[in-house]
Amino acid sequence: MVSTLKFCGIVGSPRKHVNVDSLVSQVLKGASSKGATTDKIYLNDLNIKPCQSCGVDPNPKYCLLDDDMKIIYNALQSCDAIVLGSPVYFDTVSAQVKLMIDRCNCLMPYIKHGDGAFGFERRMRKHKKGIFIAVAGTAQEFDTIQTTTGKGFFNWTSIELIETILYSHDDDLLGSVKNDTKEMKRTFEAGIRLFDMIK
Repeated sequence: MVSTLKFCGIVGSPRKHVNVDSLVSQVLKGASSKGATTDKIYLNDLNIKPCQSCGVDPNPKYCLLDDDMKIIYNALQSCDAIVLGSPVYFDTVSAQVKLMIDRCNCLMPYIKHGDGAFGFERRMRKHKKGIFIAVAGTAQEFDTIQTTTGKGFFNWTSIELIETILYSHDDDLLGSVKNDTKEMKRTFEAGIRLFDMIK
């Protein structure tokens, strides 16, 4: 019997049910249509403390701080796919997403190995696949946010980033992406592709 694939969406926007949330949900719906079980985490609902740069190896824990970041660690440990969505704020991720990313620092700490050499050690053993979604106005750019998430979050958490969805809009209407049938279809199909790649 084949176990059910687990997908988790992480919403980095402080607003629910609008553009970022809607696009993350569409990817999850696509995966669900193929039989995946899905869950969604709203970072704005969590109590996540900023990284304290303590310099202490928390092994076997992922972090010495005890807060809602354990919900994220659990998702990274148990899920087969992660869908991260963020609005573009000042050319990068939202504050909620940045808090989470900073707290992933000890998932790949720079340590001294047994042979005396220093190097990074990957602590998140479960390899996953993922999709990143960014939403911005037409006057904004996506370069910096992709560096922060691709070389930062997805790399540090052992997630193979297989697709990036960049949604640019020129209106101030909340949740207007729901009326963009082409974009909603594209993200739904991304969820199907992600499922098929893992299966």
